[in-house]
Amino acid sequence: MIDCMHVAPCGDAFYSIVPSELASEVSMLILILFLALVAQGLTIPRSTTGNIWQPRVGASWDIVLSTSVLRPAPATEIYDIDMWSSEPRTIDSLHKQNHKIICYFSAGSYEPHKKDSASFPKEALGNPLRDWPSERWLDVRHPQVRRIMAARLDRAQQIGCDGVDPDNVDGDGNDNGFGLTKQDSINYINWLAGETHSRGLAMGLKNAGDIIPQVLANMQWSVNEECADKHECNLYASFARAGKPIFHIEYPKGSDRNDDEDVDGEEKRRYCEFSNSGLFSTVLKNMILDRWVQRCN
Repeated sequence: MIDCMHVAPCGDAFYSIVPSELASEVSMLILILFLALVAQGLTIPRSTTGNIWQPRVGASWDIVLSTSVLRPAPATEIYDIDMWSSEPRTIDSLHKQNHKIICYFSAGSYEPHKKDSASFPKEALGNPLRDWPSERWLDVRHPQVRRIMAARLDRAQQIGCDGVDPDNVDGDGNDNGFGLTKQDSINYINWLAGETHSRGLAMGLKNAGDIIPQVLANMQWSVNEECADKHECNLYASFARAGKPIFHIEYPKGSDRNDDEDVDGEEKRRYCEFSNSGLFSTVLKNMILDRWVQRCN
C-alpha cells in the first residue's frame, strides 16, 4: 500500500497542480506497475505492527518437537512445539502457566504421514530432502500447495497458537527438482506472512539467511539452526537490530547422540561464544528435539 503521507504531491493537491490529462496518464502508469508486480507474484512488504505478537530480543525459549512439554520451566517464556501433535487443551494449559506458544510445521516439504498428505498433487512433489529422505521438496508456487498451507494456518489459529514456525522455506538453496529461485522463496515467505498475520498470528523466518533483507519487515523473529557451527551468525544479527529476537539452535552432539548429558568446556564455548552472541537466544539441543535443553548462561 502506498502511504500518501510520504508521497508529495499527493491526493487532491496532486490533481490541482497537474493537468487532468497528465494526471490520468500517471494514474494509469501506477495501475500498470501495480498489476505487473502482482503478475510477477511479488509482495509489497507491509508493517506487521498492530495486534501481532512481537516477542522481545533475548526472550528465553525452548523447542520440543518429538515429544510433549512435560514440565514447563517457569523461566522459559516461549515454547516452540509441533502443531500436528498439539491440541487446544495443551496450549491452553501452557498459556495459563504464562508461556507463549509457537507452532511448528513444514511449509516447504511434503511429509508422507501428515493428516493432509493426500491433498498434495503429484506434480507439486519434488526431490527428496538430503537429510530427511522420506520428505520431498514442494513446489511452493503451486496454488494447491498454498491452499494446503492456508488450511494449516487455520489449524494453528484454531488450536490457540500465538505464532508459527514454518520450516523448509529455503528450497531455492537445495536440489528441489523444480528450479526454484531466490525470488520464489521471497514471494512464498511474504505470502505466508500475509496469510499468517491475517489470522492474528505471528511468524518467524526459519534459516534462509540469504533473503533476510527482503522479508525482515514481515517477520517477528528468526529461528536459526547451527549458525555458530557454520560460522554465519552475522547474517542473522539484523533481526536483533530491528528489535526482533533470534531463536538459535545448535546440535553439539551431532546426529548420533540423543541423551541427557550436558556439554561443557571448549565444546560449549564453540556454540555459545561468537560475534554478537549476546543478541541470540541460544539453546543446545539433541537433534531429535526432545526435552533435553542446555542454555549458554
